[in-house]
Amino acid sequence: MKGIVFSFSRPTPRKPAGNYRLPDFRALFRRWGVTALFVALLLAGLALGAVYAGSADGGLLQSLDFLFTTNLEARLQKGAPGIFCACFASDFIFLTAVYLFGMAPWGLPFGLFTVLFKGFGTGLTAAYLLMLNGLSGLGFYLLVLLPGTFLFCVALTAFSASAFDFSRQQFLLVIDKDPPAVSARERTMRYSSRYLSALLMTFFASLLDTVLWTLFAGSFQ
Repeated sequence: MKGIVFSFSRPTPRKPAGNYRLPDFRALFRRWGVTALFVALLLAGLALGAVYAGSADGGLLQSLDFLFTTNLEARLQKGAPGIFCACFASDFIFLTAVYLFGMAPWGLPFGLFTVLFKGFGTGLTAAYLLMLNGLSGLGFYLLVLLPGTFLFCVALTAFSASAFDFSRQQFLLVIDKDPPAVSARERTMRYSSRYLSALLMTFFASLLDTVLWTLFAGSFQ
């Protein structure tokens, strides 16, 4: 008589309700560490610019107007095309500088300084408006300048992380005696496509600046 064998699978033990896995901080740092570094540099530049605004003179602010929005009267006298060109040209210079520094093996410190300097100018503008015009200047900055500035800073910090990684790879290829067989063309095309994506985001940030300047800037004196 044949025996019949019944096999029963053991029930999977349930995990305790309070047993949660901690996040892998090392993986998070590898993924977002460089981006967090550039965000910290931007915030440090904001703080430095806000502190320096108390001792800045009018001549310096006018000379920096091409890179930052420090001469509001000149901007208000321009039409929508002039405002867009002024906003886009300023952001284009910073983004392209980061792109070019990322292409060079020695460009790491210069890319860091570019983001720091952008934060410095942004903090300088915000603090100058607040000290010169009080709550009206604060409202102007929050309503007119901040949305486009925030959008561009997001694009700048995200792309700066890619530029940092690309420049680091270029440096390692230079000092390595046996460089790995990697496709330089493929890496450069991928890096350039990220630059174009950041440039497109910069275009929309400048467009947003232009719309807000045209609609609301005249309401502030």
